[in-house]
Amino acid sequence: MVIQNKLKLFLLIAHISDLHLNSFYNDSIFKRVNYLLKQISQRKVDHLIVTGDITDNASEKDLEIFRRMLNKYGFISGDKLSIIPGNHDIFGGVQKAEEIFSFPEKCNAVDFNKQVSSFLSYFPEAFDNCFYLSPKNFFPFAKKINNLLIVGLNSIALYSKLTNPFGSNGEIDAAQFGELFDIFNNANNEVKHRIVLVHHHFNKLKSKSKSTFGNIWAGIEKQTMKLRGKRRLFNLFKEFKVDIVLHGHIHESDEYSRKGVRFLNAGETIRSNNQLLKINYLTIVKGKIEVDIQSMSFPNKLKSEPEHNHKNGHLNLVHAALLT
Repeated sequence: MVIQNKLKLFLLIAHISDLHLNSFYNDSIFKRVNYLLKQISQRKVDHLIVTGDITDNASEKDLEIFRRMLNKYGFISGDKLSIIPGNHDIFGGVQKAEEIFSFPEKCNAVDFNKQVSSFLSYFPEAFDNCFYLSPKNFFPFAKKINNLLIVGLNSIALYSKLTNPFGSNGEIDAAQFGELFDIFNNANNEVKHRIVLVHHHFNKLKSKSKSTFGNIWAGIEKQTMKLRGKRRLFNLFKEFKVDIVLHGHIHESDEYSRKGVRFLNAGETIRSNNQLLKINYLTIVKGKIEVDIQSMSFPNKLKSEPEHNHKNGHLNLVHAALLT
């Protein structure tokens, strides 16, 4: 296998996030994701990392479609793929404006552990080469690729009427944090690079709007899209010299640093205001991790192809998603 080849002088990783696949309300997004994966495959990347919110409404059918696309381009294996869930993969999302009032009750009805297990059941091969897989609820997981340690976390917080009413806030609980510490501690002398995967963001949200409504909405987002307990994570990342933390959640594509820790967001992979597709590429070479955020336009000839209506059934959409 390529990534086990000790003679390989560099490792190329692609990082994407927040695809928000929704075959009921947004058929066209499958063409964009299919094209995206095709471009990544043609770059002959060694490893693909997906940091959550694959689906928009926790749809199993949309997870199945994504699995088929990954398989089509050769990414269904632990050597080629690392994947974690986002809040939309567990709790879904508001699909219509009038649903915002009933959505907390929908979140409350979700069987959290069952939903996590269901998500993972579509990508079991991605965990085949893990040397650590939490016996409690699969996360954290850890795998080694050459001298690179990849650790995946589940940052989706349990539903709470007071602290997580929309299922979008995050938390790394004490049990998962303890296992994360043990992973780093036990592998500290065996690896040269450490990458952590988490869905939630670490940067401070700032309102770019000049309107009163925009500022109010920014304030709501700060309270409903935050990761609790970041301080102890910062300290742990610094203690064990984590090279970079990859995440999504906020729909931007950006590299930034906070408290001496390096972060890379891929939240704007698909959801770009100017319709660009964005891919984060990481090249590990000569003891460094170099980041390149690439933008590309979706070809007009593909935009003009006939759309499939959801009334024709999900199977038609699966087939449409597999078209090149």
